Amino acid sequence: TSRDVAASETSRDVAATNPTHGVAESKKEEDEEPRRAPVGDPEVAAVLGSLSLSAMAPRFADELIDAATLRLLTVEDLESMRIPPAAARAIVDAVRAPAKKVVTLNQEESFKVAVHQSKIEGELADHRADLARLRHVLARRRVPESYMCPISCEIMLDPIVAADGHTYERVCIEQWLASGKTTSPMTGEVLEHVMLTRNHNTKSTIVAFLDEARELGRAVEADSE
Repeated sequence: TSRDVAASETSRDVAATNPTHGVAESKKEEDEEPRRAPVGDPEVAAVLGSLSLSAMAPRFADELIDAATLRLLTVEDLESMRIPPAAARAIVDAVRAPAKKVVTLNQEESFKVAVHQSKIEGELADHRADLARLRHVLARRRVPESYMCPISCEIMLDPIVAADGHTYERVCIEQWLASGKTTSPMTGEVLEHVMLTRNHNTKSTIVAFLDEARELGRAVEADSE
């Protein structure tokens, strides 16, 4: 029809006067497509996860760093990517350690980790319930400050020493590091490393302290009967 012919002629006129018209429209459509999040290398993600630094994985994915590239990077290279010095050193040590091979967790291993984490959280819940039962006894006694976790402000179940020399409840300090933090909860300074060590001496003294509290609690109940 005459209307279709006119529309066709108009389209040709626009293309003739503005040859970039079609290119611009195509570019606009490409720009409007949603950007996909970068997919990181699984082995790089496993290394970061083993160091409780998973929050930094997107940064490595943005830089297109795979496992082979990661092994060649130095502490200075990582610091240039705005990785904190302590975390950079821990990453370099992890990928270069000959006796420690980091592998991506398969489904079975992931299940075991989840079960272990659930067990720890269950033990902590039982511990807190025990403290609640002993609250009247503990209120009469002076609880040493060294028995208290600086994060939860509770008597610790599994005391762990961090790189800052302070002792924390295992679950609390692991959650702190897993959130991507590489600083000391007590001082705010960057931790030299993110390795944790069990504080056996504090653990044994806390166990003895709570055993005495339970004995005192039973004695008080017997006197009241």
